[in-house]
Amino acid sequence: MKNSILFTTFLLCSTFGSMAYADEVELKKSCVKDNPLVAGETDATLLQIYAQVCDKKNKDNKNGYLAQAAQQFQKIGRNDKALRLVNELNANNIQHSTLTDVKFLAGIGIANEALTQMRGAEVRYLTDETYAHAIALNDAVKKAKPLTVIEAKVEEPPKPVEVRRTRTTQRAATTQRRNIAATRTRQTQRNTTPVRTQAPAAKPATQPQRANPFGSLSQK
Repeated sequence: MKNSILFTTFLLCSTFGSMAYADEVELKKSCVKDNPLVAGETDATLLQIYAQVCDKKNKDNKNGYLAQAAQQFQKIGRNDKALRLVNELNANNIQHSTLTDVKFLAGIGIANEALTQMRGAEVRYLTDETYAHAIALNDAVKKAKPLTVIEAKVEEPPKPVEVRRTRTTQRAATTQRRNIAATRTRQTQRNTTPVRTQAPAAKPATQPQRANPFGSLSQK
């Protein structure tokens, strides 16, 4: 418990990242032997951290410096070494949210490296099994959104342009409904109005033919 409290206090209060490092840092062979992960590394910040790790005066804060080393490994792209160092600390019962973040980021880095290898050099897609794991991770990340992202999404005001578009659409829909109703009314009126038919014109009465009164005087 005491070691855990010291470790947490060291991480919260450390200003190591803002220290001025020497241009060249050379670690002792004994330091590299005790910390084989740093062998072959040239990053000045990382080497300076390990110089503090190997300094006997920092014996009580050694785990805190190793946690910083894990962070630096992850920052410079040495994700495999970052994971190994975090696992070593966890195995020694050193637990902290900083180490968890390093493990998460290093894991994402390794996954991205594998995906780049898969899509580039190997020119292939994910298998069904690997894709299922990727979807599961994506769903888990969505459920673990930081509070700042959730609050920003809830408090985001509606865009004025979208409101104007909505009102215009509603007015257009109302006008269309009115036009349809008016058209139906006119059609109904035409269908119910009785059609007036004109009666056929009366034929003129025929005059009865009268007998020719001069028929008897016709010449013979």
